[in-house]
Amino acid sequence: MSDTKQRVLTALCLAPIIIVLFYFLPVKWFFVFLSLVALLSIYELITMSGIAERYLILFLSILGFVPLYTQSLHIFLMWLLFSPVIFLITQFLQRESIKKENVNRDIMRGVSIMLIAEIFIVLPLYYLYLLKDVNTIFPLLLILALWASDIAAYFLGKTFGKKLLVPRISPKKTYVGLLGAVIGPMIIMALSSRFMGTGIIESIFIGALVGLLGQIGDIFESAGKRVCDVKDSSSLLPGHGGMLDRLDSLIFTAPFLYHYFTGIKFLTGIRV
Repeated sequence: MSDTKQRVLTALCLAPIIIVLFYFLPVKWFFVFLSLVALLSIYELITMSGIAERYLILFLSILGFVPLYTQSLHIFLMWLLFSPVIFLITQFLQRESIKKENVNRDIMRGVSIMLIAEIFIVLPLYYLYLLKDVNTIFPLLLILALWASDIAAYFLGKTFGKKLLVPRISPKKTYVGLLGAVIGPMIIMALSSRFMGTGIIESIFIGALVGLLGQIGDIFESAGKRVCDVKDSSSLLPGHGGMLDRLDSLIFTAPFLYHYFTGIKFLTGIRV
């Protein structure tokens, strides 16, 4: 089966389930769902990085979700500072680990992966949870916009794309594909302006930024995969790669959309 057919078939099977989960799940159960997504994504990150202490790092990284359940961001920030300390202590207590060659490199790699997991996986998913708390439809609108971005980028880039965007990081991305990635969310957001409480022009502006930030997140994750020398984070989703490959576009878009509506819109007194 061709890659395109696999992508389409996987999308057709999963899209209805994701739509139902994103829209109908109550806020607290949505948090549980996102915790499972974080668990899978962090495991993929740890696996593709080749870290030996994978379960310890997975445990410490996912613990960051606990204070976020009560929206205690300040406690999460403290955990962000002290979780590497806990990891270092566990490594020093393991005498056999300390005797290993390149132990310093392995410890710093473990700390780096743990911080990446907490900042670029746990935190964006937390913002998605906050979006759900602001308005139950916002996470769904965001995911639909990102799907439109992926679809437009894939087909426009594959059909018309010639000039490569970042060939050393993502060899298939083109400038035409980037244009499609921006246009897709603009259309979705323009059609959803009534649900967001924004005008058409403002909605198009939001969509353009969502598309652009989504692509930046995608490129960011692609750079990580090049460092780890892997094509996909896993083979969990045929034609799409792994969970982390689907999460990358949320890295910057979820925080942006949340702060846009809770900051700019609330300051202007407009209800969302």
